[in-house]
Amino acid sequence: MLGPRSVLYKALSSSTPLIELWSSDLYFFKWAFLDGKEEVKLETGREAVIACLEGCCSVGCEHGLAELAAKDLVYASGPMTLELKGRSSLVVVGEAPSQSKELWLVRRFAELKPLLVGAEGYRRRVYSALGVEDPSTSLLAGFTEGFPGEWTSYPPHRHDDKVEIYVYYGLGGGLGVQVVEDEDGADAYVVGDRDAVVILRGYHPNAAAPGYCICYLWILCQVRGEKSMRATVKPGFERFQVGPTHLTLQR
Repeated sequence: MLGPRSVLYKALSSSTPLIELWSSDLYFFKWAFLDGKEEVKLETGREAVIACLEGCCSVGCEHGLAELAAKDLVYASGPMTLELKGRSSLVVVGEAPSQSKELWLVRRFAELKPLLVGAEGYRRRVYSALGVEDPSTSLLAGFTEGFPGEWTSYPPHRHDDKVEIYVYYGLGGGLGVQVVEDEDGADAYVVGDRDAVVILRGYHPNAAAPGYCICYLWILCQVRGEKSMRATVKPGFERFQVGPTHLTLQR
């Protein structure tokens, strides 16, 4: 019997150490509202993405120290020990198996080139921070920022060989709706800033209330097969064109 298709996590309301949100075999999503220090130990054959979504934090290791502003991230592959320091910092971590050699990459949001995806009603800017062309084995990451009152992750698509986390920001007190749907039914969540949804399978479009933009950090774990951005559009939605996109869509 299949388990849940998705899981909602409401925003952290106070300082916490790293909390495991989801795990499967060797794959993990974690987060913290950090006010102090944490360690992430990567053994040989492991990799991690550490994103600072709110506030500022630092990530240090034997290769150096990275001071991260909001929406900056670090990619690392082991063996190494990463020391995280934050002060009211929302930190999100994805971990996965890796065939990469010891690596340390810093990606600054201010240096990412936005890609305008979609058409009126479902426009968004996508910022790919860790893509298919990068040296990660299983992890992909970036940011999506929608237009006021419009849909993103649209037309609905699925990639059941990958598990994904969305952590929302930029709604500014407004609300969004996240849908996760497969052949067995649908989940629908009202989401706000700092909420998270882990998408285990199914189509996963979302929308913002009028006057608000739905924005989110996304981290993908390739749990089966070779790392890719392949996704399948929901039947009946093939007519919706997206133009340039970071995805490889199958219709």
